[in-house]
Amino acid sequence: MWKSVALRVLVEALLRTLRIDTSRQGALDALLAAGKPFVLIFWHGSMLLPWWVLRRQGAAALVSQSADGELLARLLQGWGYTVVRGSSSRGSKEAMASMRELVRGGHVLCVTPDGPRGPQHELKMGAVRVAQTMGVPLLGVAVGYRSSRQLRSWDRFLIPSPFTRSRLLATEPLVIDPALDGEALEARRQEIEKLLVALHREAVLCVPQS
Repeated sequence: MWKSVALRVLVEALLRTLRIDTSRQGALDALLAAGKPFVLIFWHGSMLLPWWVLRRQGAAALVSQSADGELLARLLQGWGYTVVRGSSSRGSKEAMASMRELVRGGHVLCVTPDGPRGPQHELKMGAVRVAQTMGVPLLGVAVGYRSSRQLRSWDRFLIPSPFTRSRLLATEPLVIDPALDGEALEARRQEIEKLLVALHREAVLCVPQS
């Protein structure tokens, strides 16, 4: 318990210092203002800022069943998230059912689609399938920091420097045709993966200098 409390204190203290530019997250703000459910995806290594921005929005989060996932789950619950435990590798069927139920209940569902163990920036199908079967938009966001530290973990996890400028970039809402399956659905998954990778690269390069 003390680890989760210490983590929350440290993470919140850091994130409260960030100077966040919101000028490129208009699509995200519009969907939140509409008050309707959607699926939000962001890469595992960039997850700190999206989790922070969506706090107290009544959102739900998919978190792995690992020990690290337990710490993250406690952090997110403290920020007002409804947490579902599961991943593509453990508890996937139960997690998929729970994610659909949360979307059906009106939640914004947040997913790190290359987690919990990678490969980095490889979009797994789960978030795409939830958006498709529930008939809700899929929205991708990417993060850029003016100054940060990159860990040597599989996801190249980014820790922003205190007081640094940061930016959250959002895609337009993406609709997944309910008629897609098989190779056509896989092609759509690959298209969204490339879009999110490109957005990540743009985010890293476009943070304001002052």
